[in-house]
Amino acid sequence: MILFFLPHAGGSAKSYSSFKRFLPKELTVVPMELSGRFTRSSEPLLDTVQGCAEDLIKKHSELLGEDYALFGHSMGTVLVTELVRQAKEKGLALPKHIFLSGKNPPDEDVHCFENIDEAADDEIVSYFSANSLSTAAPVPDEELMRTLNRILCTDVRMAERYSASPEDITFGCDITVLYGQEDPLMQNVDMNSWSRFTSGSCQVYPFSGGHFYYQQHKEEVCGIIKEKLGF
Repeated sequence: MILFFLPHAGGSAKSYSSFKRFLPKELTVVPMELSGRFTRSSEPLLDTVQGCAEDLIKKHSELLGEDYALFGHSMGTVLVTELVRQAKEKGLALPKHIFLSGKNPPDEDVHCFENIDEAADDEIVSYFSANSLSTAAPVPDEELMRTLNRILCTDVRMAERYSASPEDITFGCDITVLYGQEDPLMQNVDMNSWSRFTSGSCQVYPFSGGHFYYQQHKEEVCGIIKEKLGF
């Protein structure tokens, strides 16, 4: 069984490698890094969820033929949604389980910005910093900081623009939904509404903490992953 991790806005999928410590060796953890980001910085910076999902399917096509599950946090949830939509459209193998963390369903009008197309880069960076929605710490290298901010703004824009309804994609497997109760993005969201996107079961797990609640609950989250995947 393979567990793919999809990144949050401005983050590297490699950051989830630390989950391995609490997961069985029989479960292969594969971070899905997006083109143009971090370990794939030499590649084009793709700026749509659809383009990123298509690229990930091509890059991981061999592994996607095996038994697998998907874990997406924040922006990662829309990447999961689009990846499954495209895999279904292409007649590819579908995930055995889906973990969705820290974001409302993609058909709900819950956004960080009223109009993302009018939001300036500085506004996006300031908002994410003020609300602890980014894991990127300030660095003394100005060029590196500009690169990190460009990635964050690209990710935020494409996640905010993405929309999909249960008519567009219904997951054919059980899903697990997780979130932090103090997350500013979760205050007006009913995470049970993700159940509309699956023909299987939907179980919701609230945790104490903010947007990155899992940093202090990693062992508990991995316990849920193990339970759902039968380890």
